[in-house]
Amino acid sequence: MKSWTVSPAEAGTTAWKYVTRLFPEAASGLLRKSMRKKNITLNGKKMEGKEKLSAGDRIDVWFSDDTISKFQREVRKAGEKSLSFFRSCIVYEDENVLVLNKPAGLLSQGDGSGSPSLNDGLLAYLRNEITPAFRPSICNRLDRNTSGIVLAGKNMAALQELSEIIRSRRIEKTYIAMVWGKTEEKGTFKGWMIKNERENRVSYLDHEEPGARPVETRFDGAMYPEGALYSVVQVHLITGRSHQIRVHFAHAGHPLLGDRKYGTKESIAFSERNHIKRQLLHAGKVRFPVLTGTLEALSGKTFTAEVPDDMRRLTRPEGREGSEV
Repeated sequence: MKSWTVSPAEAGTTAWKYVTRLFPEAASGLLRKSMRKKNITLNGKKMEGKEKLSAGDRIDVWFSDDTISKFQREVRKAGEKSLSFFRSCIVYEDENVLVLNKPAGLLSQGDGSGSPSLNDGLLAYLRNEITPAFRPSICNRLDRNTSGIVLAGKNMAALQELSEIIRSRRIEKTYIAMVWGKTEEKGTFKGWMIKNERENRVSYLDHEEPGARPVETRFDGAMYPEGALYSVVQVHLITGRSHQIRVHFAHAGHPLLGDRKYGTKESIAFSERNHIKRQLLHAGKVRFPVLTGTLEALSGKTFTAEVPDDMRRLTRPEGREGSEV
């Protein structure tokens, strides 16, 4: 028999989630059968799995050491290289959450390729918080080539509450985009989008079709740098779909600078001349709603992430080549 004590970081999860995270390589049917036969117990009593755990609760497991080893997955420790860049990404930190500024070119989470990710840095930074049943994690993702704010939870309660307010769209996010051409000062895009998963490409539709999802994007505060062929806009996502900002602006004739997937011949040529390597999109600001409980320290607060150098450079006349196409 082996026992695990629920840590404060793990509190708030259900008993079933705890057990499945403890033994990720075990079949769910076997785990449920073990619970019914009291080979897995909670505080010495039979468990159903729906119980919400508190710090100090004890999970006892009557498996052999070999079986336990087989059912568990080794936690990969992030290296010092991941940690070295991570501290510079921190915008805000308290005992429950981190607000991070992800640089462009970095994955939000690992994709199996071995490329470093922001989440690798998080695990290196919070290595002492990792348990067999819990790992700190980021709560929202940005495309690899999009920079800006990513939120992370340091314990189970924070992860759950962050995920809920993101899912319910109670957090206000503001993006900064540099787009081809002169836009209106403000506007709203509405329509439908459908994604081709194989090609990782999204198509815009002005009518509903099977498989298409409704989308809405608003923008305002447009600025037009003197002598430039592009606009700088603040973007607010009313819905949150993959590639939504890129596709909406491209459909309106204003593709993001540096966007080679959805750009036009003219916008791509300008990007090439100005050595723009990625779509110029930055998640620059988040504003939290009124909150209580675990996230009370964030209640009503606004956080901003500094615009990266490649976007700042382009707003200066000496930082871009001529405006002729």
